[in-house]
Amino acid sequence: MKFGQPAKKQWNSSHELASKFNPLSKTFNRLMVLDYVWAKITGPKSRFWVLHAVKEHTLYVQVKASVAKNELTGRRRELIRELNKHFESPWIKHIEII
Repeated sequence: MKFGQPAKKQWNSSHELASKFNPLSKTFNRLMVLDYVWAKITGPKSRFWVLHAVKEHTLYVQVKASVAKNELTGRRRELIRELNKHFESPWIKHIEII
């Protein structure tokens, strides 16, 4: 540091950091959390209920067996509620079966 120059700031507030983050990275982080939580919530059923896509507030799930489709249809609301617990605001509002 040279004489007469202000000391370099070493710490930033969380607000300053948040304003510098790319919005795309926030979306990517949500997708990573979604993938992890989906695997934890569905457990072995994740073999039959495969996340295919997310568009806005809708989660598209590919189902590999008719029995699994029936069970997913019955558990939609429960799954949406469990998934949304892991986000700061409710994100998933619908699950569409493809």
